[in-house]
Amino acid sequence: MIYAMLERAIRAGSSDGVAELVRTTWLDPLANGESTLSAVRHPLGFTCLPVLRDGRRGVCVHLFGERRTPVRLSVSPFHCHSWDLLSHVLYGYVGNQHLTVVPGSTYRVFDTRTTAAGDRLVPTALTVDATAGAPEHWAAGTAYELAAGAFHASTVVGGAPAATVVLGLHHPEKPDLTLGALDTPAHRLTRRLHSRAETTSLARAARDRLAKATADRLVPAGRP
Repeated sequence: MIYAMLERAIRAGSSDGVAELVRTTWLDPLANGESTLSAVRHPLGFTCLPVLRDGRRGVCVHLFGERRTPVRLSVSPFHCHSWDLLSHVLYGYVGNQHLTVVPGSTYRVFDTRTTAAGDRLVPTALTVDATAGAPEHWAAGTAYELAAGAFHASTVVGGAPAATVVLGLHHPEKPDLTLGALDTPAHRLTRRLHSRAETTSLARAARDRLAKATADRLVPAGRP
């Protein structure tokens, strides 16, 4: 039910409706200590709130710019998902950079096998060349889509805080892939769970920023 409601609100361009659903359904319970959900520190450097899993459907809230230490990647930031993704920017600015991939000899393709504990990156025999397009930047209240199998990387402007709510439709026949150096061996990336207190603090900060972004949209043009 909530997945369908969110999708309708996003596709209708109802930013306030999306914000209200995200706040009341997930951020308020987390911020008030009423939810046992733990935030996850993703290997790519952002924080994930995996708020819904329902068969092939899933919803995550991604928080960018909350980590104070730089991320050291063992592979490139470019990857593709086994999910069709619909992302709505809750606050801040989020960049999405597409990658054109063709057979070649610059990068090795890694099979990304995700578990609750982390990701196991296994090198395949496939090597490719890749060309990155210019990042597209999306402001609060806007949305973009990404098809399963499309290589991309997400960025934020100047490391400033930003958040998205991401709706995913899983295609189990499609792999999750990452690009890396030709000689990188198989290895594991951990996904550290935040503590209850850390998750509560992150949710409170996200709720406050979302409230400010919503209020800012309500200020008429030309008003201070």
